[in-house]
Amino acid sequence: MDQKYSVPALDRADAVLMLVAEEPYKWKLSDISKQLSISKSTLHSLLHTMERLQWINRDRNETYAVGSALGDYGSAYFRQFDLIDEFRRTAEPVMRKLQESVQLARLDGNEVLYLAKIEAPSPVQMVSGPGVRFPAHSTGLGKALMSDMDAGQVRGLLPHEQLPKRTVHTIDSRETFIQELEKARRAGYALDLQEGVMGFCCVSSPIRLRGVINAAVSCSMPVHTWETKREEAIEEITKLAATLSTSL
Repeated sequence: MDQKYSVPALDRADAVLMLVAEEPYKWKLSDISKQLSISKSTLHSLLHTMERLQWINRDRNETYAVGSALGDYGSAYFRQFDLIDEFRRTAEPVMRKLQESVQLARLDGNEVLYLAKIEAPSPVQMVSGPGVRFPAHSTGLGKALMSDMDAGQVRGLLPHEQLPKRTVHTIDSRETFIQELEKARRAGYALDLQEGVMGFCCVSSPIRLRGVINAAVSCSMPVHTWETKREEAIEEITKLAATLSTSL
């Protein structure tokens, strides 16, 4: 990987974590300094910060081990795979009932990143498989994923009032989008009416882990079937999101 944009302090923190993870509660500050060739003054500030962030723990002997935050990060890393597996299991019956594709995604910056898809046996499909990204403001998934954000958080992710349009129906005003998020928060689901892709409509609902939105599920379908399936799709997708929120 290109080292041009590396942050030296993070490289040093990584080296410390590797050292204390291999041999917990063995190394004191002076030992770590010698082992990693980091000055004591620099290391003192680094260890203090890492301890505050709970990346490391210090015992009464002034030796270090990895902290509880690393356990949380590790759990979150593996939980995403549990989520995908559980999604595949629970979304299959929804797809069969609706005969429409069902997607799982998370927020990555101001974009929606698709994680998994249960594809319906339909010749007309929206391109939304794992790894595909869409601007969050142009999708039902993005609205669902951002529905708990306050106006300041939204403005931080979307710094410009004018939002780029993907179709003639895309919301192109940040303030209008913030109002849409309020609707989604109250309803428990969000709609995308040909805003991301012409000819397709979508309903999405957020998945919450410990009360915090972690991901979202959606169902997309051609606009000519939307009116006949809309209410059933809303019901099934909100139930699927609730099931995933409680099963993980």
